Order: sequence, then C-alpha cells, then structure tokens
Amino acid sequence: MKRLMIFFALLVLIFPISALADTVVEQRAAIHKMEADTLARLYKEKPDTQREIQNAVGYAVFSSGELALVWVSGGYGHGLAHNNQSDQDIYMQMAKVGVGLGLGAKDFNTVFVFHDPDTFQDFTTTGLDLSGTADAAAKAGEKGDAVSGAADVLPGARIYQLTETGLIAQAMLQGTKYWRDDTLNDINISAP
Repeated sequence: MKRLMIFFALLVLIFPISALADTVVEQRAAIHKMEADTLARLYKEKPDTQREIQNAVGYAVFSSGELALVWVSGGYGHGLAHNNQSDQDIYMQMAKVGVGLGLGAKDFNTVFVFHDPDTFQDFTTTGLDLSGTADAAAKAGEKGDAVSGAADVLPGARIYQLTETGLIAQAMLQGTKYWRDDTLNDINISAP
C-alpha cells in the first residue's frame, strides 16, 4: 500500500503543465502552445508528416507524463483533436494505467493522424482504449535517446510518439483512455 501511495504522489509531479493552469482560457492556451511546439518538432524530425497531416481528415496531439514503479504504471495528459474539414478543435484528456514490470518516468507527446472519418469521429465522441506496450526511453535534454517513430494501431490512423525527457523501461499490459474534456469544450467560454 505504501508503494502505491508513493506511486500516485510521484504521478502528480509529472502531470503536463497544462493541467496546472489556473483558468480554462489559460489551459486552452497551454494546450495550443503544446500542439504548435509538438507539430513543429514532428515536422522537423519527420518532414513528410506535415503533408500527411494537411491531407488527413484530422489529427490529435497530446502531452502526457507516465510513471512506472515495479508492478504498476500510470499516466495522465491533455490535448486536442483537430478536424481539418471543419477547422474545429476538441479538447481532450487521457489517462493510462497498467500492470507488469517497469521502472522509471517519462514525459512524451503523441500525435494521431486520422485518415478515416469514422475513426476520427469514434475517437472524438466515444474515446479510445489502447492496450499493451513495451518501450524504452532514456533522454534528458539533448542527451539520450528513445524508441520512437510511427505505428498504425488503429484502422485509418497513424500514431507518432515523441519523448521529451525521461528514463523508463517497461513491459506492461496497459490501458489508455482518451475522452472529451467537457470543461474546456464549453462553448460559453471564449476561445484563446
């Protein structure tokens, strides 16, 4: 029980900075800045992705933190899904929990590129659960490296993961859930 309490205390420390913003407008602004920074980095590292995203039905960008402590792991993040056809942003949250063998923490950004309208619609309305992961990351600033790249894990979607910082090695059975953030999507609040 003591390990579990320490685990959740540490998890709070790695929440994305947007989760700490004071107001809805500040949270939205932090998410848009994260989106712009993440896409700029992705375009620099993988230039072909800019055309892929422009031609896609939509995309989603998330900033997340993850912590693995021996037999359990967890993570939390914020982001947005952007519909290229309607130019609409949908603010979202994500959470991840898992069991297995792991140790470490990492801060990472994930970009989903949706080529299928039904897959995008399902993602933004009912959310998404993904399971199973094995990865390794060791990066601090410009030093270190992480296993990254693209994967087709959904029909009609491609996922890119960019590790910011962290040191983690894990083989976990994990579930990741994405859902709409009702507070940030409230239309009565002015956009940034």
